[in-house]
Amino acid sequence: MASNCLLFLLLQAISAMFGKYVYVEKQKNWNDAQDHCRKKYTDLAPISNEYDFNLLFEQTNADRKHDSIWIGLMRDPANTEQWLWSGGCKVVRTFWREGQPDNHKNQEDKGQIYKDLTWNDIKGTATSTFFCYKVHVVREKKTWEEALDHCRRHHRDLASVASETELMLMKKELGTLTEAITEHVWIGLRFLAEDWLWVDGQPLEYEAWGLEGKPWCPMLQRCAALQVTVVNGTTDVTQWNARQCDDELHFLCY
Repeated sequence: MASNCLLFLLLQAISAMFGKYVYVEKQKNWNDAQDHCRKKYTDLAPISNEYDFNLLFEQTNADRKHDSIWIGLMRDPANTEQWLWSGGCKVVRTFWREGQPDNHKNQEDKGQIYKDLTWNDIKGTATSTFFCYKVHVVREKKTWEEALDHCRRHHRDLASVASETELMLMKKELGTLTEAITEHVWIGLRFLAEDWLWVDGQPLEYEAWGLEGKPWCPMLQRCAALQVTVVNGTTDVTQWNARQCDDELHFLCY
């Protein structure tokens, strides 16, 4: 019963939040939109699953005057049949409009999302508003629950990791730091009600546990943190591990 109550309290704040997505109502071509997102936020937005789609639906539904909006979709220059996210990984799940992508005149190398949330390929020189993705690195040592409270007070939530692309974007953000970072950083994954759950409501579809795998029924290590390694000045993030929730670590918000 206690764990169910805690689960309710952790999840109740997710409604009407867009979290990792930022809508930018400026008309730019795709490259300029990407540049804007990388300078002001983290990158153009990836879409990992239906949960992300629903977040975008809530946001685009608030303003229907723009027919199409840039997201981080781009053709692989080395293989035009393959689509990539701006963050660097292959697109796994697609939501193309019927008949798309058609690569009209072999010039449509970027992707937009329509009001109905289907995708269309189009020339990157077209102009449109756009969605950015943002993750914040907080260099304050806190327990997991303190980190959760900080993120919800100052941002949206402790960050979830919905895909390999998002993991790469977090690695990129951590790699921009010039100050030292703890060897692990908190994310919003916790063992509750006999399962590991993202506290923002994201389904746990993508997993990147370390060599020991996912711990079931952990006695003490019931909170997850990304492992951060720095070798010769290069930051690498490839996995997460279970930690004791009262460990004091830096953390990721969105």
